[in-house]
Amino acid sequence: MVEEVHKASCLCGNIEIEASGTPNYTKYCHCQMCQKSYGSSFMVWVIFDKEKVHVKKGEIAKYQSSKSLARGFCANCGSNVSIHTDKFFDLPLGALENPDNIKIDHHIWTKRALNHVNLDDNLPKYHEDQHD
Repeated sequence: MVEEVHKASCLCGNIEIEASGTPNYTKYCHCQMCQKSYGSSFMVWVIFDKEKVHVKKGEIAKYQSSKSLARGFCANCGSNVSIHTDKFFDLPLGALENPDNIKIDHHIWTKRALNHVNLDDNLPKYHEDQHD
């Protein structure tokens, strides 16, 4: 059986990324760091084991936003393209070529969800991270 390949890129096309296989999970993140770094009410992250993700073109610039994770972006167009931890390589859903093929599993950091965000989608919700 051929493993599924998920392709992602930045706005200008300088960075191209491929992730192989099924994502571990996909989550809405309502934390303040995602809100500030993406200028949005929340982000949707598709999480892969880091060894399943490869940068095919370009180089990801990184900002160490906390002790445990770095946020990746394109130095040319500024697009946010990743989060890096010791174990995982997260891709933003909107950077994928076929985002509608991904099923979102849950919400995290709902205690930070903005008032206008509707959370009645029947997905599991975690006050902070799902590992807390």
